[in-house]
Amino acid sequence: MNEAQFLGCVSAFSDSLTGELNAALTFLRRLEGQRKGSAFAFEMTMDRHRYGALIVLERWADLTRAFAGHVELGIYQELFDSAAPRVKEAGDVLERANNVVDAADHYGPEVVEACRMAFDRAAAIFEGEQAAAARAASLGPMQPEEFREFRRVFLGDLGAR
Repeated sequence: MNEAQFLGCVSAFSDSLTGELNAALTFLRRLEGQRKGSAFAFEMTMDRHRYGALIVLERWADLTRAFAGHVELGIYQELFDSAAPRVKEAGDVLERANNVVDAADHYGPEVVEACRMAFDRAAAIFEGEQAAAARAASLGPMQPEEFREFRRVFLGDLGAR
């Protein structure tokens, strides 16, 4: 994997993780103040996104594990090499947030705030990836085809999960 291919993957990863966390929080906020089971459609959508974030992390871990030892990414090498422990840390944070939601009998403000803090923490663990994705996005249509291809592949794999 070369730098352009990695940036395509990191762009898809960063966008997907941010999207899942934001969507989970949006639906959780819509549920705030309600007891569990009172808004089934919102609950199902929130669940899909909170577990979707874990799927995105799993996919990122799979990708970095598969290419470990086979990449030279220059300034992005540390992001790649440190992915596994950061994925674990973020996964642990999200699992704890999920446990808070699952243990609650209603969606009180304390549950929403605990999840917001957890989602913010999980996103912050990947600030480097977010910065790399933003730099790559600044090139817009000047990105090489490899960037676009690897972004599509990463997103396609997520869609299949």
